[in-house]
Amino acid sequence: MRSIQIAPPSLRALIAALALAMLAACKVPADPEGTTVEVTGDLLKVGALTTPLDTTDAEAVRRISEAMQAQTELVTGDPHSLFTQLEEGAIHLVAGRIPANTPFSADVGLSAPIGRIQLAGESEDRVLAIRKGENRFLVTLNRAIEGMGN
Repeated sequence: MRSIQIAPPSLRALIAALALAMLAACKVPADPEGTTVEVTGDLLKVGALTTPLDTTDAEAVRRISEAMQAQTELVTGDPHSLFTQLEEGAIHLVAGRIPANTPFSADVGLSAPIGRIQLAGESEDRVLAIRKGENRFLVTLNRAIEGMGN
């Protein structure tokens, strides 16, 4: 039978201190561009791919605005224009029957599903798009729309 050696107390303390230091250094989730701070208590700029937004998208935007105590401003335009504005930070999210498999998915962040849509006879998850990398904003947004995709 092998004996198990336990590290001396000083080594265990050093390992615990290093682990705590590594956790303290993490800023997860973070918004490199500050979207959450910018929107909270102020203005949520929404790119609307359809006008007016249908019931599902409008409810998602209402929930997000309420959670962030923000007023909502809708910005209209073609998809390429709105997604460019999103990437540049001129708007905070894009809504309007966006399928989870959108061709823009490589360039944006996508929310949790807010429902389903029919495209070419196929049922797809419906999502919202945000600026890529704005993880704190994504967490806040997903909490606000929780339960919509059921």
